[in-house]
Order: sequence, then C-alpha cells, then structure tokens
Amino acid sequence: MSAKDELFIAWDGLVTQHGFRKSRSIHTLPLGKDWQGWLGLNSASYQGAGPVDVLPVVGVRWKPLEQVFRELNPQLPKSVSPTLSQPLSYELVKGPHNGAQWRVRDATGEPFHLKEVLDDVVRWGIPFMESLCDPEGVVEKLRPPSHFNPNPGLPLETYPIALVLTGRQAEAVDFVREHQREAANRPDPASRDYVAYADRFLEKYA
Repeated sequence: MSAKDELFIAWDGLVTQHGFRKSRSIHTLPLGKDWQGWLGLNSASYQGAGPVDVLPVVGVRWKPLEQVFRELNPQLPKSVSPTLSQPLSYELVKGPHNGAQWRVRDATGEPFHLKEVLDDVVRWGIPFMESLCDPEGVVEKLRPPSHFNPNPGLPLETYPIALVLTGRQAEAVDFVREHQREAANRPDPASRDYVAYADRFLEKYA
C-alpha cells in the first residue's frame, strides 16, 4: 500500500467521527437543506517516501447552484466539486500553526500524526464552511476574479447561476452575453467551450 493510500485511510477514519461523509476522494458535511461543507486533503511526499506534508482545503457546496451547473454542462462527468473553497492556512488558522502545510510524518514507516490537522479543521474549518452558507455571500465571492476557486475560469459559469438563484436574472443574462462576445473572438478551446456554455445558459434564462 502506498503512503498516500495509508494517509487517506487514516484521515477517513478520523474525519467521519465528526460527521463528515466520504464522497469519492473528499468529504462532505451536512449543513442544512441546501448546503454541504466540503473538505479535501492535498498531500505531498518526497520521492514517494519519507516526510509527508498535507494541506486541507475547506469550502462549501450550494446544492441548487451545483444542480443548475450540471444541467447546463451535461457533457461533464459527475463530480463533488465545491462552490467555494480555500486552503486551510494563513488567514483561516489563527494561532501557532498558520503556515502553508502540516508535516504529518517525518520518515517512512512511522504512523501519521493527523490530530493537529483535524483539530484545526474542526476549530477553524467548520466555522468557515458555515460562514459561506449565504446565497448573497456566494454571489459576491464568485464575482470574477474570484479567489474562492482554484480554476479561474469556472466563476464565469457559476457566478451568473448564483445571480439567477438570488433573483438577479437580467444581470446574469447581461454578464453572460458580454463574456460570450469576448470569448467568441478568441480561438482557444476554453473560449470555445464558454461560447457553447453561454448558448445553453441564454437558451434557458434569456
């Protein structure tokens, strides 16, 4: 078994004790009818052995937005991606550990030390998830350029959906039309994909 497999088995056993449910390679936490907390764990090892560092990523899924996104992108595989997310470091963790990563193992064969990581997820990560469960807040945090998604292009699709879900459909249509015109003049695949997405969005909402 690889070090990564060992790590995720140990992590899964810990986080499920705090109400998280495993979904593929991430964990979700029920936060009400329309919301799920979202927890991922990035890991780094060195030549597959020795020290192992981890970086939790925390966020939220707004289920109505994700449902519309899937309807508008039927060509994409199903996923459990977050609507908003950020690494659990720096501004989120207040205290002695506010660095970029947690060292959870120093040498091959040692057990993983995950308690500090879990404690910080519970103390800082879960309240952060809960703070994101606000539709108007989602709109503002998705407004491009968004710092709440590792894919800078995705908010161009999710932001107008959030506008629609908060009663700002005309604003959403104007936003998509403007960015479709810009994308239509670019030859790259991402721009072509956005033009096709915009056609589907406008057919549904314009």
